[in-house]
Amino acid sequence: MQPKTAFGAAAASALLLAGLLLGHPASAQEGGMLGGFRSDPGKPIEVEADALEVQDGDNTATFIGNVRVVQGDIRMKADRITVFYSSAQGGSRIGKIAASGNVLVSAPDNQTASGDWANYLVATRQIEMGNSVVLRQGENVIRGSRLTVDLASGHARVSGSENGGTGRVKGLFQPPSDPSAE
Repeated sequence: MQPKTAFGAAAASALLLAGLLLGHPASAQEGGMLGGFRSDPGKPIEVEADALEVQDGDNTATFIGNVRVVQGDIRMKADRITVFYSSAQGGSRIGKIAASGNVLVSAPDNQTASGDWANYLVATRQIEMGNSVVLRQGENVIRGSRLTVDLASGHARVSGSENGGTGRVKGLFQPPSDPSAE
C-alpha cells in the first residue's frame, strides 16, 4: 500500500473508531447510569497520539501513547488503540477496535467509564470493557470486573469477576440532595 493510502486507511480507522465507539447510546435510558454516553455523529472527530503505526500485512492501524479521541462532548483516553480492518473495494472495513491501558471514556453530566481495556466488535455492535471497571455518574459508582454493552438493544451488564471467579459487583448510590434542606 502506498504511504498516502496507508494514511488514508489510518485516518478512516480513526474516524470509524470514534464514530462507532462513541456515536451510539450505551443505554436505552436517557440520563441513566450510562445514558450520557452519546455523541452527535455529525460533529468532527479529533484523534491525537504520540505515534501512529500502520501494518498493512496485519490490517491494523495502532495509535500509541497518550491517545485522545474527541467527538463533541464525548472524550476517550487510552495508552493504545488498535483498529483491525479488512481491505474492501476502494476502502477499509473495520472489524474490531481495541483500546488498552488506562482506558477512560467521559461524557457530560460528570459520567465516566474506566477499565484496563476495551473492545468494540463492529459486526455485533458490542462493547466489552474489563479489569477493574468503574462506572461513575456524579457520586454514584458501580465497580466490577467486566462491562458488556449491546449498542443495538441498549442492554448493559456488569460482572463481578472474570473466568468464574468469586468477585462481586459493587454499587454505591447517593440519594438526591434535598433542596428544602438548604
